Order: sequence, then C-alpha cells, then structure tokens
Amino acid sequence: MTVVFKNARVFDGTSRQLRDGLSVVVRDEFIREVSPDPVESKGAHVIDCTGKTLLPGLIDAHVHVTANSVDLSAGKQWPSFVYTQSRYIIEGMLDRGFTTVRDGGGADAGLVRAVDEGYIRGPRLIISGAALSQTGGHGDMRSIFRRPDELARETTGSSIARIADGISEVREAARDELRKGAHFIKVMASGGAASVTDPIENLQYSGEELRAIVEEAEAWNTYVMAHAYTPRSIRAVVMAGGRTIEHGNLIDMETAELMREHGTYLVPTLVASDILTQFADRYGFSRQSMRKIAQVRDRGLEGLSISRAAGVKIGFGTDLLGIELHPCQGEEFTLRAKVEETVDTLISATSVNAEMMMMQGKLGVIAPGGYADLLVVEGDPTVDPKVFTHKGENIDVIMKGGEFFKDRLTGR
Repeated sequence: MTVVFKNARVFDGTSRQLRDGLSVVVRDEFIREVSPDPVESKGAHVIDCTGKTLLPGLIDAHVHVTANSVDLSAGKQWPSFVYTQSRYIIEGMLDRGFTTVRDGGGADAGLVRAVDEGYIRGPRLIISGAALSQTGGHGDMRSIFRRPDELARETTGSSIARIADGISEVREAARDELRKGAHFIKVMASGGAASVTDPIENLQYSGEELRAIVEEAEAWNTYVMAHAYTPRSIRAVVMAGGRTIEHGNLIDMETAELMREHGTYLVPTLVASDILTQFADRYGFSRQSMRKIAQVRDRGLEGLSISRAAGVKIGFGTDLLGIELHPCQGEEFTLRAKVEETVDTLISATSVNAEMMMMQGKLGVIAPGGYADLLVVEGDPTVDPKVFTHKGENIDVIMKGGEFFKDRLTGR
C-alpha cells in the first residue's frame, strides 16, 4: 500500500526548524520519498496534514515494560499477571506516540515476538533481557533475611536483573542473555534509588568485569547500556567501553567531558524520580529510599545542564515503574524544558536515540529509507513541551512500519 502525507509541516528528526508544505510518500514499511512538491497520488491513500505537524515516531530509550509495580522484587506476582499488565503498559506507550522503546531489564524475546506478530498492539521493542548485577548491586533485591545457602545458589536478583560475579560469570551471563534474544546488554554499575540496600554512591562491578561484559557485547556486534549515577561509576563504564549511561544525575563537568571525548551517550530519566516523590505516601517508601530518590531528583536538571554544556550526546528515556505511573511518560518533555529548548529534547527522542541504538537512518527520522514510523499531531512539538503530555489525545495519526494504528484524519 502507498500512503501520501500531503501539505505536511515536518519535523524530520534532525533539523531544528520545521519545513512546510512537504509531501511524504510511504510504501510498505518504509519512507520512499520526501518532496517539497506535490507528488503523484493516484491509487494512494492520501492524508492531508494541513495545520498539523508530521514527525517521526518517538523513541523512549529507557523503559521497563514488565514493571507493573514499583516493587521490583522477584517472584511476588504470577508471571501471567505481570505479562497481562505488560500488554496494557506496552499498548499505552504506542498510544502516546512512542513507536520504539528500549527495555532496560524485564522484557524477553517472547514479548518482542508478540509485538512483531501483532498479538500485542505496541511499539517496536528493543530489549536487554535481564540486566546484569553484582551481588548486593542495584539489581539484587533479595531479602537480607534469607539463609546463606540460599543466597549462594540464587541468581535471580529481581524482576529485572540477574546476579553474576567475577569475570567468567559475567561473560557467561552476557552470552546467555544474548543467546536468549537480547539486542544489547544492560549492566548495573552504581547504586540505585529503587533498590533498598545499596547506597547511590556505590561503585558496582570492577573495571575488569565491566570490560569483560563490553567485550562480549562487542563480539555480538552490539553494546552495553549502564545504570550509573555518580562520576566515579560513569568514568568506570566509559573507560571500559560502555556505549550509554543511564540517569547520570550526579555527573560533574570533568566526567561529562570524558563522555564527550569517548562518544558515550547519556540518557537522562528525570520523570522517574520526580513522579516517585509525588506518590511516596501511596507506595510506602522507607525513609532511606525517599532520601535516595530525592537525592537524584534534586540533581537531575543540573546533570542535564552540565552534560549539554560539555557537548555530550543526549538521548531520551523515562524509566517509569508502576502501572499507574507509566502514563506520565510525556512529562519528561516538560521537565527537560526547564533547562533546554524543547526542540533539543525532541531531537533526543528521535534521531539521537536511533543513533545511540545503532539504528541511525532507520528510526527517528523522516527520510527516504527510514522506517515509516510517523505521527501527525496538533500543535508544534518543537516549541511546546506539553504536546506529548495529553496521553495521545492530540495525536491524529500513529503509523509504525507503514501500518496504521490510529488515523482520525481519514477514519481508517
């Protein structure tokens, strides 16, 4: 099927300025032509975008689609219940304009296949499988009251991570996740806010272990994504060859400059800690957990500003947990608007994320040869950070891979 978007005001994913009056031709799952002139539309399905903005589908580079609860301890709910709720979470992301998401722990190849084969109406899923965590690391949420023999045997640290210690063990774990369908490897390199026992300031995994994990990812022609908040943990990942730093709230200028020199990407996730502080009473967080959440929330905007000033390549992620909180995904735009221009956030959520995920030219752009992941929205998302805070109500068209998932303009 050929589809022509005409009279389009286009954000192409890379340019800071919109271009008016373009025609975009889609055939099958790809964009075939972008023209400043009207194109032949005989036999094509035509969508008139007059007064609307056409842009690439959004990419959220840090999600947990199985995180139906803020409690990530393993084995507390039936897997069937978790995956049923995951479908609700995944479909909601597509409705909000996210046509690709990168899962940093929890989703498996079965969910990828379910989306690819149309059993779940959702965005393209790029997954890490289970994240890798050291014993006592951010992914180790086992009870401290278990018997020592149980701790020694168990390798499931949480609903999103597995435990591996030592060079040979982390190599095996990385290989195993890739064997099971992971597109890249996620590693926990510092303490975290959602985990109870590890301080934010912890350095997790040795340099030798991190390098071994990176070597295994590179052997599969892919990369390592690393959870890291502090300068010390970020530097360790950068020097080991990790490609993306997640969160990075406590970063300093020296570390940001090191990231720029090595071409390492940063994925801020400001909305996660901001929303959790608003819902603290409902979820019964301990005083210790609230201290950690507030610590990273209060430094998040500063970390983003430092990284922008240093010239770091910055992606876009949200890291939301809990089925009630996932709908706040678009609030990341409004938070980042406090310290950067909205168009820069939009570029992060499109072409920069695609480049970071090694899918440059295929995702996050409106250009010939790219996947036909397209949105038609009311308003100008390059200047208005609230365009994507309406939970999809102001999105008229959602197309992923040339397939319509929503079309209010022609009723398809």
